[in-house]
Amino acid sequence: DPALRPYVIIDPRAGHGPGIGGFKDDSQVGVALREGHPVYFVIFYPEPEPGQTLLDVCAAERSFVRRVRELHPKAPKPAIVGNCQGGWAAMMLAASNPDDTGPIVINGAPMSYWGGAWTEGAGDNPMRYAGGLLGGTWLASLASDLGNGTFDAAWLVSNFENLNPANTFWDKYYHVYANIDTEPPRFLEFERWWGGFYLMNREEIEWITQNLFVGNKLWSGGVSSGSGGVFDLRELKVPIVLFASMGDNITPPQQAFNWIADVYGTTEEIKSRGQVIVGLLHEDVGHLGIFVSGKVAKKEHAQIVAVMESIEALPPGLYAMKID
Repeated sequence: DPALRPYVIIDPRAGHGPGIGGFKDDSQVGVALREGHPVYFVIFYPEPEPGQTLLDVCAAERSFVRRVRELHPKAPKPAIVGNCQGGWAAMMLAASNPDDTGPIVINGAPMSYWGGAWTEGAGDNPMRYAGGLLGGTWLASLASDLGNGTFDAAWLVSNFENLNPANTFWDKYYHVYANIDTEPPRFLEFERWWGGFYLMNREEIEWITQNLFVGNKLWSGGVSSGSGGVFDLRELKVPIVLFASMGDNITPPQQAFNWIADVYGTTEEIKSRGQVIVGLLHEDVGHLGIFVSGKVAKKEHAQIVAVMESIEALPPGLYAMKID
């Protein structure tokens, strides 16, 4: 229905190819299409454009969203869905393009990179310590040097795998053989996608590590927008839905949510700026499950689409969404 709100889904460039949002019936794309919404998907190629930077990518996404608005002049502004790294891309896009952007949904997206659980055990998140233990951002620069200015994102995927060696080397293969009659097609489809490593320019990975992963500058207004200003998250004037999971050891809830306290300080400031922020927390699904799980798509993602108009009608404030 061209009169319904379009959805623009931004996938992460985090080592693997696009498609984490899924294209099955029970996926982010599927649940929006089922409700009649036009859906647009931001993809990328294995080889980056020479000299391309993250600010170039942001500018391209701005132009794309503007074009989507032109294609649906009678519809509400497009909803922007950002997955993982696509989440901070969506926030940068909306902060630099407030006139064309509708509500933002960011799923498993790291925003406060130094956030994490204080207690050891199930809530501990090893990835956030790696930058300190390995000495900051020099490894990204070294890997780019070894690639003659190109960063092989297989390094990023290997970081994910090293978070849980028991699963990487044992559990997932055991699961295939324990369910040998039904599991191989799903396993092979996922591994083909997960093992298709993509490349980045040196400028892109250094910008990410220096400004975001280690620098943690996005929430503080310390990231240049390239047009003489900075990305100021306080300038956002659209509802924001944050979806995170307690079972996510790559983007734990603290990294997904803590930026709100950093940026706004108090609930009163959120209200005074006319902002609506809605948090949704899953109990146990892992990082990839937030995007690719059919069960999560049928429950959480379907409900986010279904109640978007209600979220827009909320008075300014900080909310929690609970789905029974």
